[in-house]
Amino acid sequence: MDVLHRLIGVLLLVVLLARLSNWISLHLQGIAYLLSRSQTVAVFFMFLVLAPGIFVHELSHWVVARALGVKTLGFRIWPRRKGKNIELGAVQVQKAGHLSLALIGMAPFLVGTLALVLLGGWVGGTADGMADWRRWFTGEGLTQVRAFFRQGDWPLRFYALWVIANAMMPSASDREPVQPVAIGLALFAGAAYLVGLVPTIPPGVFAFLVSLLDVLAAAFLLAVLGDLAVAAGMVAVEYALAALLGVRVEYQ
Repeated sequence: MDVLHRLIGVLLLVVLLARLSNWISLHLQGIAYLLSRSQTVAVFFMFLVLAPGIFVHELSHWVVARALGVKTLGFRIWPRRKGKNIELGAVQVQKAGHLSLALIGMAPFLVGTLALVLLGGWVGGTADGMADWRRWFTGEGLTQVRAFFRQGDWPLRFYALWVIANAMMPSASDREPVQPVAIGLALFAGAAYLVGLVPTIPPGVFAFLVSLLDVLAAAFLLAVLGDLAVAAGMVAVEYALAALLGVRVEYQ
């Protein structure tokens, strides 16, 4: 049950972070649009704010592709309209196996997660119990988070963490090769469990898994709380601009 509660906690935080990242991207554009009345300026403003994270996102695709021996055909860090959507960057790769393409697609999320862990300093036992979502409502789990803001260099580390967190989620094209691999692994794991091929987890592996989930939860929790704080400020700014200018942005 310890692993189950921690796994639930990590999944909840990932979903929240994905939703918040999408909201922040939209409302960064909304604030710029209120001031400029230009969609081009709005997109460019959002790109500039998140540019370091976008660079890490695309570089992750490129590095993992080259590490897997998959040839890259292009590398772009610049916003460009693609149909009804806007691409903030892109790395083109040649055809490869399903597993290789899935790893390339998930590279920004995996690299971004590692960056969140390192920037937050969540190693060496500082994240114990953070993945148990029941602790979040007691405030006990926030003690470790507050320690992050007692460090002298926290503003710079927080900005780096924030831009990476809000650019690390896989796009629709990134997720496309991941889906068949994930479904195949899930079916294989389910079949193995049903026929009794899943071994008992050794105590050492179990302890490592619990610690890993705690570290991941701590990293995602700090990112989520940071997004909530930034989002609150953005709501205030957007509301003030809308009242001052007499217009507001309609989001679809």
